[in-house]
Amino acid sequence: MPSGSYERYGLTGNPFRELASENLDDVTIYHVNQDADTLLRSIRDEVFDRENRAMVAITGPQGSGKTQRLLVTAAEAKARKAFAVYLDLPTKAPLVFRGLAAAFEKSAREAGLVRMLGTPAWLRSVSALAKVKTEQIDPMDAGRRLGEALNAAAPSFLLLNDLHNLVEPAEIQLIAKTLEEVSGRIKPGVLVLFTCYASYLAWLTANQPSLATRINRTVALVTLSDDEARLVLAKKLLAKRIVEELEPTYPFDRDAVHELNLAAHGNPRRLFELADVALERGVAVRAYQIDGDLVRAALTARTPPPASTTPPPWQETTDDPPAAALPAPETPAPAPIRRSIFGRAR
Repeated sequence: MPSGSYERYGLTGNPFRELASENLDDVTIYHVNQDADTLLRSIRDEVFDRENRAMVAITGPQGSGKTQRLLVTAAEAKARKAFAVYLDLPTKAPLVFRGLAAAFEKSAREAGLVRMLGTPAWLRSVSALAKVKTEQIDPMDAGRRLGEALNAAAPSFLLLNDLHNLVEPAEIQLIAKTLEEVSGRIKPGVLVLFTCYASYLAWLTANQPSLATRINRTVALVTLSDDEARLVLAKKLLAKRIVEELEPTYPFDRDAVHELNLAAHGNPRRLFELADVALERGVAVRAYQIDGDLVRAALTARTPPPASTTPPPWQETTDDPPAAALPAPETPAPAPIRRSIFGRAR
């Protein structure tokens, strides 16, 4: 639809077509802080100051902002000239190690740690992981290399996105043992931050209890309140706003935001998708404001996506994997562990 169609709303176009969380340059602009972000900031600050080290898990359903928290951390590290390595985890362990080797090298070059006179020994050590054959991967050795590299580049951040992509028992065990060794090696000034579904972490806790004891803190993302949803939408709309002195969420009124957030179950990504539908409906019917009635009509009239004959490995709506998605637990889940924010289990 021509961009001029949105001029009635003081917009140059539809701002809900792109996910800002995928763009490192824009992530801090569109990010809306929740309680979880206060905790994550306190952890990051202690790592920047080399006062503590930590391994932290961020859990939540698809679209809840797990990746965005990693990118916010990466953006802050870049702004403060700290070392950060980000990796979207693949499904096979060998690809994980190759990806880490490439990501470490890329981050080192961007941070100016690779000089004309040579490559740091710690980077050469990590780069060697890309050449190790699958059957020769030693998780203890790999974890040692990664941990020592992070220590050498401190303050440093290892950001691993979507650990739940690993579902084969052998792959999970190899990476779990590696992360366990990394945790045992890192010193104050290092943060290992990974994301996954809550159900996956529960399964991991039952099957890899030694890794679970290394996780200093689990940060569970919660749904957006209506006020947070208003702020999220306002920030997105601002990117396309050409008329000043309008209400921040215009053309959406309060009832419209409530209906959108209710239908999205407080999920940020889903909120954008539904706001897209409602905005297009408003343009189509030439409404000067989008209210709750228009939102309800737009969501009722939209064509649902075709049903998939093959269910995804993870259910988006419940955050619970189907029974066959993961191997059956080998051991019962351990009793809850009390921890300080950074300390060992107590």
